[in-house]
Amino acid sequence: MSYENPYAAPVEIAQAPGMTAAPFAAAGELRIASQGKRFANLIIDRILTMVLANGAGFVLGMIYGLSVVANGRALSPDDEFLLKMMGYALGLTVAVGYYILTEAVFQCSVGKLVTGTRVVNESGGRATFGQIIGRSFARLIPFEAFSFLGGNKPVGWHDKLSGTRVIEVR
Repeated sequence: MSYENPYAAPVEIAQAPGMTAAPFAAAGELRIASQGKRFANLIIDRILTMVLANGAGFVLGMIYGLSVVANGRALSPDDEFLLKMMGYALGLTVAVGYYILTEAVFQCSVGKLVTGTRVVNESGGRATFGQIIGRSFARLIPFEAFSFLGGNKPVGWHDKLSGTRVIEVR
């Protein structure tokens, strides 16, 4: 007696050489996520990255402050400047790292998980690690969030530059 395990990992679809699997493409058309879902993704992920970056910054500040006090001196203006620059660098690292980790491993960030959207390549297959890195760093472009305004299919600069799309899966 044979049965299908509903909890089993998905099996790769057999395909012709040179073709890419497009499991989310229906009839050759991707269901691009709406502006509302993309905005919800932005808000959820921004809150989460701010919490993570602030937590990491707090730990960094405590360690730095304790090391200065342990050397028997007060925090100087140079120390404050260095700590501030380290905080900015840490914040950027946390934000970019968050997207690289979540989207490369799970094909979605926490915001996308909540809204039922996923990151795919332009043909609907799994985005490559290089594409995920590109889209994560493209988010640092000033005013990039405004690139979604206008049009009926919201595709931002970080999507266009990396050759990815965010689609609805439910």
